[in-house]
Amino acid sequence: MNRLSFGWTLPAYSVLLYAFLYLPIVVIVLFAFDAKAIPGLPIDAFTTDWFSASLGDTRLVGSLLTSIRLALMAAVLSTALAMPAAMVLAWRPVRMKSLVLCLVLGPVVLPQLVLGLGLVVLFRAAPDLIGAPAIVLAHTTMTSSYATLMLYSRFLGFRRSYIEAAMNLGADEFTTFREVVLPLVAPSLIAVLLLAFTDAFGEFVVAWFLAGFTETLPIAIWTSLRQVISPKIYALSALVILVTLFVSVSAQVWILGQSRRECES
Repeated sequence: MNRLSFGWTLPAYSVLLYAFLYLPIVVIVLFAFDAKAIPGLPIDAFTTDWFSASLGDTRLVGSLLTSIRLALMAAVLSTALAMPAAMVLAWRPVRMKSLVLCLVLGPVVLPQLVLGLGLVVLFRAAPDLIGAPAIVLAHTTMTSSYATLMLYSRFLGFRRSYIEAAMNLGADEFTTFREVVLPLVAPSLIAVLLLAFTDAFGEFVVAWFLAGFTETLPIAIWTSLRQVISPKIYALSALVILVTLFVSVSAQVWILGQSRRECES
């Protein structure tokens, strides 16, 4: 009897946990279809007009495109910086490696409020960078930390025999990296790139400190929270959620396919 009750308790707890995590997302998507000018429960009628209205709002669309552009730049830079750092940490003898890994983890552990304040003081020496360049540099600093740690764990399990075999067959270092190393770590690179992009896209605190006259989507949403939240915010957020879920699922399916091919080979 105890085993039976425990068997039901754990699945029920899991269902409640995930329901709690995804309930805010469901509410946002639901309110995006509310016909009222001020969305709220109960919903009397549904409409899709807010989606076209949000896409027609030049301020919202402009902030969305700004967030996408800056997050993409930060994700590419952080991945490019993290890969050689992870290779050195995983494949080369490094003195006091534990301390180095702790320092790499620093920007992630440090509160964003403190990090944003420190970056504001730092960029006072270069005030021309305040705005988009400062946001990109800050997000690169933040996302490159866990990108390095994720790729470090991947390179620890990398079979060095593949590299040795390629070089024994006459391939130089660049060819070996391009034809052997890069294809095998491509799933991890895609995962790191997507995670860094997602984190930089939704980051608000540090961007608020360094934005200047640059308005990202989180800043635009925060500004609208001072007044009545427009249904266009819900509609645009619902579109971002749906696109993000589609990209995440597609990337996960691709990564699983690549992993299976690697195991079969």
